[in-house]
Amino acid sequence: MIIPSKRPATEEGVEVSLPAKLRRTDNQPGPLVAGTGNDESDSDSDSDGDNRAPEPSALEIEGLYLDTVNRASLDFDFEQLCSVSLSNNNIYACLVCGKYYQGRGKQTHAYFHSINESHHVFINLHTLRVYVLPDNYEVDDKSLNDIKAAVRPTYSVDQVAQLDSVYDDAYDLSGKRYIPGLVGLNRIKCNDYMNAVVQALAHVPPIRDAMLLLPDLERKPPLVQRMAGLVRRMWHPKLFKSHISPHELHQEI
Repeated sequence: MIIPSKRPATEEGVEVSLPAKLRRTDNQPGPLVAGTGNDESDSDSDSDGDNRAPEPSALEIEGLYLDTVNRASLDFDFEQLCSVSLSNNNIYACLVCGKYYQGRGKQTHAYFHSINESHHVFINLHTLRVYVLPDNYEVDDKSLNDIKAAVRPTYSVDQVAQLDSVYDDAYDLSGKRYIPGLVGLNRIKCNDYMNAVVQALAHVPPIRDAMLLLPDLERKPPLVQRMAGLVRRMWHPKLFKSHISPHELHQEI
């Protein structure tokens, strides 16, 4: 992986520049503020190339800003709502501070967060595609695979078949040891009984296996999505934290 310099480079007399950073033109102090949010890329516009700056062809930019990603601040257990507009449409997570924002085009909350806070790396929580803002180009790097797995854990048939016969210790980011499947669920108000039921269901092999291997999960009823998502995180061997919040399931119930 090559992390290019952010300064323009020249090769054989030809100048090669990274996408230009946004500069203020109004000469006014203070942070920029998102507008109405009705930007053309407010909807899920990952396939829309009109808002994407051309990617430089002469430099490898896959590693740009990835050193700012802070996994310790990431928590994907909570409801995917924009922290400003409270919308659940086209949500991106900032991989520097962990907050959720809507959109990535101009006039969106994620766009202005990247400018005001100099946080540049965002992941779409639906498509799992990673972008650098405000330049709005996609980054594809294997070092981000653990984050994508944390957002949406997946399992193969072989992995599920070994759950009852192989018990390997796992470690979170802080080095704390835990056993996949035997992780604590956070207490939210008076949800102790709900947590006990979830723990029991997550260890009934037919139910657990169905939740881990359920296809087309995004097309299932919301309650099934929340339950399956929670069970998948409980059995995930690469958690960032050795405890999980059942917030989404609790909200759905």
